[in-house]
Amino acid sequence: MPGTKRRKIVVIDDDDEVRGLICHILAGGGYAVADTGDPSRAAELVRTEDPMLVLCDISMPGLDGYGVLRELQSDPATARYPVVFLTAQREFTERVQAFRYGVVDYVAKPFTREILLRKLEKVLAERARRSGMAEGQGAAPASELLEEVQRESRSGLLTVEGVEGEARVVMRAGEVVESTGVPATGDPTARARFEEIDAEHEDIAAHDPPRLPGAAASVSFDELPEVVRDVLVVDDNKAFRRFLAGVLVRHGFTVHEAADGEEGLRLALDRRPWLILTDVRMPGVDGFEFCRRVRSHSLIRQTPLLFLSGWDDYKQRYQGLELGADDFLSKDTPIRELLIRIQLLMRRYADLGTRARKGAGMEGQIEVVGAPGVLQVCHLTRLTGRLSAVDAGRRADVRFREGEIVDAQCEDMWGEDAVFAFLAWSQGRFHFHPGDPGEGVPLGESFNQMILEGCRRLDEKRGSTASGPSWRAARGGAPAGAAARAASSSRAAWWAGGPAPPPPGAGFRPRP
Repeated sequence: MPGTKRRKIVVIDDDDEVRGLICHILAGGGYAVADTGDPSRAAELVRTEDPMLVLCDISMPGLDGYGVLRELQSDPATARYPVVFLTAQREFTERVQAFRYGVVDYVAKPFTREILLRKLEKVLAERARRSGMAEGQGAAPASELLEEVQRESRSGLLTVEGVEGEARVVMRAGEVVESTGVPATGDPTARARFEEIDAEHEDIAAHDPPRLPGAAASVSFDELPEVVRDVLVVDDNKAFRRFLAGVLVRHGFTVHEAADGEEGLRLALDRRPWLILTDVRMPGVDGFEFCRRVRSHSLIRQTPLLFLSGWDDYKQRYQGLELGADDFLSKDTPIRELLIRIQLLMRRYADLGTRARKGAGMEGQIEVVGAPGVLQVCHLTRLTGRLSAVDAGRRADVRFREGEIVDAQCEDMWGEDAVFAFLAWSQGRFHFHPGDPGEGVPLGESFNQMILEGCRRLDEKRGSTASGPSWRAARGGAPAGAAARAASSSRAAWWAGGPAPPPPGAGFRPRP
């Protein structure tokens, strides 16, 4: 119709012939089209043309479709534009990956004119229907609305009302800016409402107090190396876990999730995160028992642990801190304050990690991260050189090549025994000296197995009692099968956080 502004679509495809065909079909369907065969120009083109939709190929040289999507999502000015992938890949796993990354739909090649136009009309009609205010009632609709807002990078106010009260979440381009309360999307009586705000014409500001002079505009974890941006979230509320995981992932963290304390302990020992966030009230192993077990394991006892509880009770706070937690917050705590508390907890790693990335001058106090943590930093950052540690009259030297331990000496012990002895250090000072570690092959079956075994032996020694059969007696006085079962039971008890069995009796031997 004359005078009507045509809807615009940006097309990104490195194949000139295919791109030309798409542009021809879209123009014939009444669309205005802007296109490029250079994916590196995609974000600039989208900013300039202000389209209603972006149609992008996946397989392109240099910057593929996922790279284009990341560039668009990383800029608030372009994060709100819906992206539809166009590709010859028909595998189901490719579709799943695309939707996880945030595309709104997927068109497989080859396609007909009718298929392409019908798909785009459906996407645009659905977005037009969802603009302004959207509502959902019940657990599934409320959860889907929250996921939709995040996936489509929308801006506005999400309100969720349930039996536990009302939660209000301010969103900018799909990211949480501020939150009062936890969205109870798992509540079957929950009622969710999203009020859209145009990010171009109305600013969304967090309800934070005025900034202090020199204070940062936002919470940043850039000073932390990637290897320590690894967190475990333990909570039986799936909606809250996903909500919190989304916030942390957008700040550069790798997030592991567990629904109770037992699963949390298994993941903590397996993944060895550098931070643990846990609820208090959970079925089975609750947060307090989980904290006690974490603090009883030499492998993870130094890991910062923060309680996030739906009940802000001073008795719970006292009990949590008494068990060894580093902090205790209510789930009603604003997101920005939570991130600041996490930043403060993890500041202990900042200088250590920055130096570890370069390898030169890494030094610090063992009690800050624990002896297992010191070795793990050297391993994860693939350092080559010599780690020296001193404590009063004691001295230890551990030699690394590309993050693998090739030799060690601790007082009068050598090799694996020296590593096991160093793991028992609770204090002291360490310094890493980059350089040639000398000859040697990696000790033990693997780095992880050696550290696990050393920590298991250490915990057995700490928990050993005079009662009960000793490991040496079981090995010498029982058939091989029984001894093997005893060994398996011993390790299982240690992994489960239960009472430590007697020590195995294999003492450290000095190198001949």
